Amino acid sequence: MISYAHNVAAQGKYIAIASTTVETTDPEKEVEPALELLEPIDQKFVAISDLYEPIDDGCESQVFCSCSYDATTHFETTCNDIKDIYKRMAGMAFDFENMKRKQNDVFGEAEQ
Repeated sequence: MISYAHNVAAQGKYIAIASTTVETTDPEKEVEPALELLEPIDQKFVAISDLYEPIDDGCESQVFCSCSYDATTHFETTCNDIKDIYKRMAGMAFDFENMKRKQNDVFGEAEQ
């Protein structure tokens, strides 16, 4: 849930995201318990999207496709997908340690 504190909603209002992977023929009913906890709801938007994933890992074709977004709301699986694509493209895992700020970087901070 996000709010005025995040500069995305009017004061006293909240934006909540309830998502799931569809398991029945009535997906709105699947999230109903979550929506009941959020009442009263001023406006509700419902979207149902298919999930897609590549059938080729891209190593031979050199065409690297990501999977579509899933029900996670903080992009955990998307971040993992991006790291996996990088590894397949570069042949090694991304080195996050190399991304740490160094002395005299654009912010002028000293190396820690």
